[in-house]
Amino acid sequence: MGKFLSTRFQGKDGYHLGERSKSRSIIKLNSNESPFPPSPEVLASVTKDLLEEQNFYSDPKSRRLTEAVAGYYGVDAGEVFVDSGSDVVLSYCMLAFGSGRGFCFPDVTYAFYKTFSEFFDVPYTEIPVKADFSINAEDYFNSGRHVLIANPNAPSGLVLGIDEIERIVESDPDRLVIIDEAYVDYQNESCIPLIQRHKNLVVVQTMSKSRNLAGARIGFAVSAAENIEDLATMKAAFNPDSINSISEAMGCAAMKDSSYMREYVKKIVFTREKTREELQRRGFEVLKSHTNFLFFKPPYLSAEEFCKRLKEKGVLVRHYTQPRINSYVRMTIGSEDQMKEVLSRIDSVLYKDPVALQA
Repeated sequence: MGKFLSTRFQGKDGYHLGERSKSRSIIKLNSNESPFPPSPEVLASVTKDLLEEQNFYSDPKSRRLTEAVAGYYGVDAGEVFVDSGSDVVLSYCMLAFGSGRGFCFPDVTYAFYKTFSEFFDVPYTEIPVKADFSINAEDYFNSGRHVLIANPNAPSGLVLGIDEIERIVESDPDRLVIIDEAYVDYQNESCIPLIQRHKNLVVVQTMSKSRNLAGARIGFAVSAAENIEDLATMKAAFNPDSINSISEAMGCAAMKDSSYMREYVKKIVFTREKTREELQRRGFEVLKSHTNFLFFKPPYLSAEEFCKRLKEKGVLVRHYTQPRINSYVRMTIGSEDQMKEVLSRIDSVLYKDPVALQA
């Protein structure tokens, strides 16, 4: 720690991304990235003309991308806010709306929520999920705070029904409800249509998962126009032209090529369910997933030891030290071929004679 660091940040720790490796022999399943490339239309959007225009600043309002998102979801462009990744969008939400009342969110959820709160001095309350990791909507009715829920949730992979979300929204119209839908495209229902009835609802999404654009850093929020204006004010004070023109072009193409997204989401869901069945057959306790990952408890070994041994076999997965979930592992779903290989390596971790399992 340097001697010039502000006292408000001393002793605080940031969010830790999944371990990275440059080795091609490593199967990286610890960051919920897509194993598939962007669509051909996305790749074609990065033209020679676009590359030659990189001496100019990008459009600070990202008008083309805003209109593309608005058109896809059937909302007004004034109801859409875009920025460089959903984490940035969420951080602006915390800064714009969090002081005073603060936020509440599940105790088992995306760890960045707590990190944001602590770094931005936003008051927060962690509301315990139930023993099966599901969320009880009624716990949020009288929390006294704004609400932030990932739906589907991470790392559990569980989903809360849209009717339950609306009950939370309606329970207190004078507080904000933010729904982080990073994994909604994995055959779940979005809350975006509800913004037409509820001005206290903000829905945040990303193009990092289902649209295979984690490297492009594109996220967006959909909400009532007055909330979007507030987020735009925050952006203007920090980094007005944060989405570069290449990412904007790729994002527009990704929104247009929705058939590609649905095709590869279908592949992930199929492989996810097949992998879940195989893990259960091996004695794993696996939660039902509505995302591109699985959350499970390994047999025979502790989660920490399992992750360590699997890493030695060239597979990176995610382990959490948080007490309620430290016996679980989160594993991203790769391609079908990758997951076949991962299961083989899991067998070599768990069994002295893995071939016998296949008999």
